[in-house]
Amino acid sequence: MEIKLSGSSEPIQISAASGFSLHAPGMYGMIKEMDTSEMTTRGPGIEDEMHKKIMASMASNEVLLFNQFEIEIEKDEYEGADESTTRAAGITRTTELGEPAMVLNTPKTRKNMMCAVLHTDENGENRWVFPEEHDDDKFSFMLPREGAEPMPEKGSNVRGKITKGIRRLVKVFAWLADDLIELGALALVKKWESKNRPYGLNLMAPGNTEGLEMDWDKIAGKRSLLLLHGTFSTWQAAFDGLIKSDWMNRLNDYYDGRIFAFNHPSLHHFPADNVKEFLKMKPSGADLDLDMLTHSRGGLVGREMIERLDQLDGKEHNIKVNKAIFVAGPHQGTILTDKDNWVKLIDSYTNLLTSLPDNTATIILESLITLIKVVGGGAVASIPGLQAMQPKGDYIKRLNSSPKVDTTYYTMGANYVPYDEKLLVRFGKKLLMKVLAKVFGEDNDMVVPTLGSFDSGAAAGGFPIPSSRQIKYEMDTDLNHLNYFTDDVVNKQIFKWLNES
Repeated sequence: MEIKLSGSSEPIQISAASGFSLHAPGMYGMIKEMDTSEMTTRGPGIEDEMHKKIMASMASNEVLLFNQFEIEIEKDEYEGADESTTRAAGITRTTELGEPAMVLNTPKTRKNMMCAVLHTDENGENRWVFPEEHDDDKFSFMLPREGAEPMPEKGSNVRGKITKGIRRLVKVFAWLADDLIELGALALVKKWESKNRPYGLNLMAPGNTEGLEMDWDKIAGKRSLLLLHGTFSTWQAAFDGLIKSDWMNRLNDYYDGRIFAFNHPSLHHFPADNVKEFLKMKPSGADLDLDMLTHSRGGLVGREMIERLDQLDGKEHNIKVNKAIFVAGPHQGTILTDKDNWVKLIDSYTNLLTSLPDNTATIILESLITLIKVVGGGAVASIPGLQAMQPKGDYIKRLNSSPKVDTTYYTMGANYVPYDEKLLVRFGKKLLMKVLAKVFGEDNDMVVPTLGSFDSGAAAGGFPIPSSRQIKYEMDTDLNHLNYFTDDVVNKQIFKWLNES
């Protein structure tokens, strides 16, 4: 179904089904309702990179694609108009970012139904939009009127809105909030993770993303490598690029096949809880002689095992960690885990996932949708796995007061979103990057502050890490929080550090 946008000051019906309307005074163009089974595009030859990934991730969360639209705006009669003019035209609503908004109304067909919208602009940037308001009959979403602003071509100072030929995409997702209402936010997350992200250990092999059965006899007493993944992830998703690289063959030879990974829920448990479960899974007589490779929050799990093992349960566990490599470790936390920034955290991950392989992105999206359901349901309960990374939280303060350790620490991080807005323009970064630059107030990799990857900001065991054991990747490497292990330079450096005496 295609509907012409003719600048009407009244809401227009945009679906064959009742209850879907768009209020967009002064806007001209076309809006096309798509069958939910259709693969959407953003224009001729321009695919919707998130469609397959997000469709594959919905089943485990009992979320459905309620409807989807392609919107092509040819003209905005009130672009650049002053406030008195736009208010007189009925343009009175704004988005969460303060932009003039068009209002999308969607039907509420069940009392316990919740909705969220994934809006993709002309640049391909994704933004989750939650209902500004809802009643017994409908949800109302504030979508940006303005088109995305492209970066100028090299040598050009010309800027302008993208309009003709490139379409915005609007996907409306729906779910029933029964579990959230009955259980509460934390119990909902725990229920989902217990079923879909259980604890587990696997031996690893080059090119094998399924993993092998854990063999403690092979590991015990011999130098081995342990991999620890980060938030929303699994080892299969976090280390996919490394596993499929030639460097995994070299690591496998170096450790004689003694590489293993620990899957653990990253939301409903604190890192200390993760380590306690690891200790329960380890046979009591198995002495471990380890090196560690960690990503993101996995660095906090690793530090718990290294710095605070004797404080977890008072038992002797005979675990020696020789080296630990922290990749994008949130040693000072990340402000995106504060509840006020959860939507920005969700948006950051969603945009980073567009360039990752489908299977990797789907695994992370499945966990991310669980948090989307919490936010969409208006729940604000603390989620321990995120709470552990709050910069001013008790957990980070406690971890960063650990005693001196014998483990040799290495670290790497990236500056993908600089605080300097001139650099943002130069490197063609988008609206979300500008938002994150303001939220962080410092360089970051879209999830973790760059400085926090290298410095705990306190007198923690193993810190400060000498500069000779640090690698900082600048913007021209195009490394962000989720793609480190897809880069040959990163994997080579990891092998070099683990291989050196």
